[in-house]
Amino acid sequence: MQLIILFLSAFLIRLVNLNQSLWLDESIVARVVKNIPFHLIPTQLSPGDVHPPLYYMLVSLWSSIFGYSELSLRMPSVIFSLIAGWYIYKIGTTLKNKSLGFWATAFFLFNPLVIYYSQEARMHMMATTLLSITLYYFVQIQKNSQKIATATSWLRNDMFYFNLFSGLSMLVFYGSGFFIAGMIVVYGVLQLNKKGKMRDWIPAFAGMTQVSIGLILSLLLLSPLLFLQLANARAGLVDLKNWSMALGKAEIKNVAMIFLKFATGRLSWLPKWSYYLVAGIPTAIIWFIGALGARKNKVLVYLFILPLLFGLFVSFWAPMMMYFRFLYLVPVMSILLALGIITHEKNTIRPSILLGVLIIFSFVYLLIPQFHREDWKSMTQELRTNIPVYMILPSSDPLTYYREDVAVRELRTIQKSPIPEIIHVVPYTSEIYGLNYVRNLEMLGCVKESGASFRGDVVLERWRCLRNA
Repeated sequence: MQLIILFLSAFLIRLVNLNQSLWLDESIVARVVKNIPFHLIPTQLSPGDVHPPLYYMLVSLWSSIFGYSELSLRMPSVIFSLIAGWYIYKIGTTLKNKSLGFWATAFFLFNPLVIYYSQEARMHMMATTLLSITLYYFVQIQKNSQKIATATSWLRNDMFYFNLFSGLSMLVFYGSGFFIAGMIVVYGVLQLNKKGKMRDWIPAFAGMTQVSIGLILSLLLLSPLLFLQLANARAGLVDLKNWSMALGKAEIKNVAMIFLKFATGRLSWLPKWSYYLVAGIPTAIIWFIGALGARKNKVLVYLFILPLLFGLFVSFWAPMMMYFRFLYLVPVMSILLALGIITHEKNTIRPSILLGVLIIFSFVYLLIPQFHREDWKSMTQELRTNIPVYMILPSSDPLTYYREDVAVRELRTIQKSPIPEIIHVVPYTSEIYGLNYVRNLEMLGCVKESGASFRGDVVLERWRCLRNA
């Protein structure tokens, strides 16, 4: 009964403000699934995208049945997060008992960062779920490999499902490869340490090969698309002069933010010192408990650290050290927290208190609008059909999602054609593109009459251009 209440509560909390405004990346998903047929997504979308196609294809099928509203587009992520919670429960039960499974699941389902991405129409929660299932079968492989009787049949089934879900996760999110690679390395080390003799290198290598099949097959399947995506990305980045600022460089700050956000979610406010103080103290306590759990299970520690090291190494060439790209590590963190708080001899903090801290941060995000996503919904209500909007067109999907009736023109080429006397300007992503739109408009004789800021980086400006009327 407690488990049922836990999952029901987790589902209901995810419905709170689920219809908040879509932001840029979510609106891209909306445009894709609305305008590109399911079977054409790999050929029409994926070559110009930076992600594999499976998530888009699944949401395309889903939205063809349930529609294209914010609720509909985000519901798959809600469902995936609950599925991930179930497999975390199974992992905890397998490692120790139902109590560990219950609290690990609770720490995951009510983690503020998990709740945030459970409400986002992006692929990160789907990848987290598939990798949680992969982790479950990894644990099963380790458990059943110690059996003498029926070990072969059990291992065969576990190995098949491990490779199946690891391969599927790669078809959703390329970053899954870091976690899969970590499991492959750990599995090889565990195999090698069984007897610790040189001749055991061969079975250890054979074992690593077995758990690499899903990764290898998915990479072979994706390789033509991946090479095309890399080529198109290099060409596209010519216009994105400051794009690296949004990707996550290999910096200490970005690594530290992973630990902070994993504990307190996507919250931030000014002044920064107060944010770091309020968020830093519970973060330190949470990770102290996680460190206690790390003493109970070294394998989970390696599975947490190795993907971060792989990602950090790759980020020296291709920046990607943003915390949300490692969301799939929160299940490992949740299990470590449960191990640290339940199995520690001097249990001074009750698990319900830790859960309460996570729930508080979750409700701060859910109930205070300033922490919600970019507010394109409110901004577009201020637009008029007789006034054209100038913005960078590749970033205009949120606007057109809410207002298909408004004419949107390219801000980067505004000097090349006559413009009306009154225009609206949405300078969204202009800094990333390195565009000084103010200078360009003033050179055309335009004067800004007013401006309004909305949540996030959404700004609406009204300009009068007498010289070009």
